[in-house]
Amino acid sequence: MLRLVFGDLLDNLRIWLGAALIAAVAGVVGAVVASDIQTAVTVGGNAGLALYGISGTVILFTAISTVVVLGAVTNLVVTLHQRSYALWQLVGLGPGEVRAVVQAQIAVMALLGGAIGSVVAIPTLQPLFAFCFADVPELRDVTPQYGPAAAAAVVAYVLLTAVTGSMRGARRAGRTPAIQALREPDLPNRGMSRARWICAGALLLTLSSVVFSLPGSVPDKAGTALMLIGPLTAALLTALSPVFIAPLLRAWTAVVPPSASSWWHLARQATAHRAGQSAAVINPLVVAMALAGGLYASHGTTSAGEALSTGGVVLLLGGPLLLSLIGATVTLFMAGRQRNHEVALLIASGGTTATILSSAAAEALIYVTTATMLALPPVLTTGLLGAWALDVPPSLGLGAVATVMVTALTLIVSAVVLSALLALRKNVVRTLPAGT
Repeated sequence: MLRLVFGDLLDNLRIWLGAALIAAVAGVVGAVVASDIQTAVTVGGNAGLALYGISGTVILFTAISTVVVLGAVTNLVVTLHQRSYALWQLVGLGPGEVRAVVQAQIAVMALLGGAIGSVVAIPTLQPLFAFCFADVPELRDVTPQYGPAAAAAVVAYVLLTAVTGSMRGARRAGRTPAIQALREPDLPNRGMSRARWICAGALLLTLSSVVFSLPGSVPDKAGTALMLIGPLTAALLTALSPVFIAPLLRAWTAVVPPSASSWWHLARQATAHRAGQSAAVINPLVVAMALAGGLYASHGTTSAGEALSTGGVVLLLGGPLLLSLIGATVTLFMAGRQRNHEVALLIASGGTTATILSSAAAEALIYVTTATMLALPPVLTTGLLGAWALDVPPSLGLGAVATVMVTALTLIVSAVVLSALLALRKNVVRTLPAGT
């Protein structure tokens, strides 16, 4: 069993390195949160209370982005390996053994990445604290604390999140008939799991309680509540994404008819048919845009347009945005073998380099546009609810959403086009028989 676990890790190094990189980024982000908490416990007094107050928001933002990104990545890993899992079944491995191998691989990846990230973060903590708290007198001279217990907690959190996120994919990989898995490019969509429905219900109840608490609130209390609407709504949308992501992709991309653009048609079919892989890119982008836009909308509405400090923005959003944007980008590189096969098929059927690259750019545009369509309602709702509760003009946070959108579009276009360029260099005759 161990030979199979580590042999597959080496054979599919590109996929596992991408997953480990995202786990490492999650470790870095988690280390910042753990350091905030340990420092608050150590320093005590007013400085400790201030750090506790900040840590609560940072924990929420980080937890949502970590769960969404690691859950998407671990399920993508399972999807990209389904051909290997099918072959394992054909040579005699049972469903239980396949599940065990899948989760052992995910655990190794998460453990390695989380450990590396928790160590890499150490030299960044002092300059990060100095920058973020430069304008806060009681925190300006605080020395960040981060001991072995905190590091172990970060690694354990990354490991637990990754393994838990992969459980359903691992079960599906073991239960999917081998012939079906070899024939289809994506695992069959079996809809929402019971756990996912429960999670969505809990998020909806929490979100409702936050909204009902707004009327009659003072600006400071309302600002805290409004700050939760964006991330909670983004988490709810990602939990429900198996229900609507494929229909949404098919619906809005139909605005360009197939006769008008062959490369748009190719991109549309690819993103909708591989809805599970598309969600692994779209969901982290939704979280990134909703977090940034929601923070600016809530603060702008409750503070009469007073600007957020750069240090505060970096502390609250820096880690979650970094994790979400890197997670969405790296997942595209992880699917390189499948893209190689798709590009080879296009070349064999007469597709030109221009068509392939245009289709890749259109695919990136579809990802980012879909994420923006999903992120805008929570952000706009945040500002409008604040205006309703406090009877003040709303701030809609559109500038923050636009900034994240442009950054995401740059990263995603670069990743998809670069993957297509690498695929164009592959030998078509050798690539086609290799499958996905």
